[in-house]
Amino acid sequence: MAIRLTAVKKARRLTLTGWILIMFLFSVLFFIWMVTIHGFLAVNRPVKTHILVIEGYVPDSVLDSIAGLKQDASLLICAGLPLEKGILCPGYSNFAYYNADVLMAKGADSLRVVSAPAEKTHTDRTYTTALAVKEKLKTMGYASGKINIVCVGTHARRSRLLYRKAFKSEWEVGVISVPDTLYRGSWWRSSEGARAVVYEMFAYLYCAIFFHP
Repeated sequence: MAIRLTAVKKARRLTLTGWILIMFLFSVLFFIWMVTIHGFLAVNRPVKTHILVIEGYVPDSVLDSIAGLKQDASLLICAGLPLEKGILCPGYSNFAYYNADVLMAKGADSLRVVSAPAEKTHTDRTYTTALAVKEKLKTMGYASGKINIVCVGTHARRSRLLYRKAFKSEWEVGVISVPDTLYRGSWWRSSEGARAVVYEMFAYLYCAIFFHP
């Protein structure tokens, strides 16, 4: 009896019409992703609270707006990591201290401004700053409640996710996403917008799926 090493099998393949239909559906899905992904990442969902957490990387223009708040936020928590070498902020070791001083220089009541500096880290930077904010609130007598995080652009959804992981169920976490001034209009029309969206999309997926503190 001969030993057979191969066999003939029938296979169904796509026709030209089938390929065209699949490419059309792929194009539609890609277009939907392009027009919705930015809004998904740059989520703006504040909660009603008097505690506002300001991320360390926000530009001075954002601090200008925050400093003018009168009744909306009675406690301004400045989060931040240590400054890296080469940044021209003499006398400051952490973005939390820098932002706090900028807020007070712009007219914010010094009794409302609190610094929550985090330790230096090269991984899980946002989560580390969230833990520092939580610890600062704990020392001030806040064991639970509500907070709003002030972010810029597409970083908002990932920040809210990581703050929720750090603060757990005792706290309700909202987010305020300030439009990114590096790009305007459709994000795919500029390299800055493309980097912001693509990087944050994969970073958010990593935090949502793989990051478990």
